[in-house]
Amino acid sequence: MRKINPKYIQLVSDAVIPLAGILFWNWGLYFILVFYILDMLASEVMIHFKSKKSIEFYGKGKKTRFSYGIQSVLLLLLSFVAIHAAMFFIQPEINFKEEIFAFWTYEELGIQQGYVLAPLIAFGAYQQYKMTFLMPAKYRTIAHVDIWKSHIRASLVILSAAGLVIGLAQVTIISELIYVLMIVGVSSVYRLVFTN
Repeated sequence: MRKINPKYIQLVSDAVIPLAGILFWNWGLYFILVFYILDMLASEVMIHFKSKKSIEFYGKGKKTRFSYGIQSVLLLLLSFVAIHAAMFFIQPEINFKEEIFAFWTYEELGIQQGYVLAPLIAFGAYQQYKMTFLMPAKYRTIAHVDIWKSHIRASLVILSAAGLVIGLAQVTIISELIYVLMIVGVSSVYRLVFTN
């Protein structure tokens, strides 16, 4: 029997939640974006762990780690601003504070999801770090500079996508379902092409 590549299982599971949210659970676009933002935060933390582990193995690169780390955090903050600007152009009447509160206090089975989801995302990111980086000892074969370059490229894709959405919102109205399909599609293609 042929074994299924874990990469494809991860792609499907990453696509199911936002698609089910918009199609079946009545989630809005920003609700789904908050989920992605939490995932981006977890990824940002894990990239610092990966870089540190690689530097410990090779014994060099602390100065470049600091400069890449600063670039990465600045790109993350810029991405957050761009995502919120894009969302504002899609829905000018949006109240971000209310939307974040609604996301955090959303109840499923009587439990507010914020208290479950945030630790779950953090745990999932750490497990992925262990399973795909520590256990196969990738820190022995990937220099920390390459780890940073890959992460920064992903941040630039997110910024570009947010810029594209800002431009689209100026000329046309697109349904939230189409935006979610675009997010899932671009994310899936990126992971297939650019991740190992």
